[in-house]
Amino acid sequence: LDPTSPTFYTNRAAALMMLKRPKDALDDCQRALVLDPTSTKALLRGAKCNFSLGNLSEADRWYTRVLHADPNNKQAITEYHQLQQVQDSIKQAESYLQNGQYFLAANLIDRASSFLDEVPAKWKIMKGETLLEQKEYGEASRIANEILRGDQQNPDAHVLRARILYAEGDNQKAAAHCQEALRCDPDHTKARILLKKARSIESQKNAGNEAFKREDFSTAYSIYTAALEIDPENKNTNSKLYSNRSAVLVKLGKLTEAIKDMDKALELDPTFIKVLKRRADTYMKLEKYSEAVQDLKAALEIDSTNQEIRRELHNAERELKKASRKDYYKILGIPKDASEHEIKKAYRKAALQHHPDKNCGDSEAEVKFKEIGEAYAILSDPVKKQRYDSGADLDGPGCGMDFDTVDPNLFFQMFMNNDGFPGMGAGGSRGGFPPGKGPVVITVFIIELNTSNLMSHVGFV
Repeated sequence: LDPTSPTFYTNRAAALMMLKRPKDALDDCQRALVLDPTSTKALLRGAKCNFSLGNLSEADRWYTRVLHADPNNKQAITEYHQLQQVQDSIKQAESYLQNGQYFLAANLIDRASSFLDEVPAKWKIMKGETLLEQKEYGEASRIANEILRGDQQNPDAHVLRARILYAEGDNQKAAAHCQEALRCDPDHTKARILLKKARSIESQKNAGNEAFKREDFSTAYSIYTAALEIDPENKNTNSKLYSNRSAVLVKLGKLTEAIKDMDKALELDPTFIKVLKRRADTYMKLEKYSEAVQDLKAALEIDSTNQEIRRELHNAERELKKASRKDYYKILGIPKDASEHEIKKAYRKAALQHHPDKNCGDSEAEVKFKEIGEAYAILSDPVKKQRYDSGADLDGPGCGMDFDTVDPNLFFQMFMNNDGFPGMGAGGSRGGFPPGKGPVVITVFIIELNTSNLMSHVGFV
């Protein structure tokens, strides 16, 4: 072995190339060229080393020197052609990246990288950008962190990591990486612009949160609205801002507007469970039970082990079933918290209004009169009312009366007699005691609520 011979270095370079040590091999090629500037082997192997290291412009220059010295060198011609293909692929990938064709850009970068032993940091950053734009944040982060482990002073890698964190909604960490990038390169424009956005959004979001905590909802709404205007493209953060603003609208009692903000939040992030639950709760308040059930089912698909969501879904499904029944409160025109006196008063008013004697030949009034009696029969009985309100009546029979087998006129007569209106005839007309007569025997029909049976009670008045 003669370290003064160019052959020694070209042979050792070949061995180092086989060991996947292109940097060391390139050093030996350069030593060989110092000893023999015309060594085709040193030029060819040096060109290949530059190529495998991603030094495309240097590789181009070395291959050109080989072909200038030996225009018919087949190995040089073949490898130079591959180099040109890789150069074209990277240029096309850059174009695709700028035009938003991220999948195509990633494919070309991968194809070009397959020719190299060491992929340049610039190419890795390009690949990371394509993954970021395709929302593959985990893989994009892996690439950025890999570059930073080898070179903490790479400003582009810091910006890539900052962009990923910003897209994920972590504005504080994004700002920190932008600051690192600016320490490496004070003139880095992308780092400066992103730092300003991240700080501004985080500041506004925190201010909105503080206003919400002190229950200054109007101020919170204005702040969240201003924050949403900072960067319309930041889907993750804007989803959270829409969520926060919807919470404000719920507090302000603007439920329909709140639903619209929740819709926008879920358009940006369909897996946002917190918003799905809040929208379901808002739908429940609006008595849109079917929509609430759909949202809770979607939330349960995302988190199938969440028992709280499962309980809320069960409750929503029960309310949906309850909504499909006759609304006895609505039939009597009373709120759900009506007192016994209010229920009684409402029944009297509605029954008198829709009594068949006052609406002769009106089949709708007859149906309405029957429903009014049914409503009163349930709501005037504490046990049946409790079952109806809780939805227990949905679980089995025995929850109400069979009004198809009961004459509602008899029920009405019973009510009016017990309420101080004696002498209601079977036809519903009023009457008093016969003139000059003493107590008479009357028969009062009582409807036994639990069995729907009619019982006659004979008494004296």
